[in-house]
Amino acid sequence: MQVAREIQISLNDWETRYILESLSKEMARLKAINAESNDEDETADAGNDYIEISGLYDSLSQKAVSIFGEQILNFSKEYL
Repeated sequence: MQVAREIQISLNDWETRYILESLSKEMARLKAINAESNDEDETADAGNDYIEISGLYDSLSQKAVSIFGEQILNFSKEYL
């Protein structure tokens, strides 16, 4: 039996935004591989990884929005 391990961390708003943005970019990359690759194994791996990462993104973004507000999901580099 494998023991699940966990890590508990605290993040401020800018750290959380960078992690969410990175997850968002990785999801887009995996989605593109899944849609464009001719290799069945690569397509399947990208699809499976996308599902796992999107679950993490959804969970983290829900918690982040409840603490920091909707602006935490604004990844624009333009001045507001």
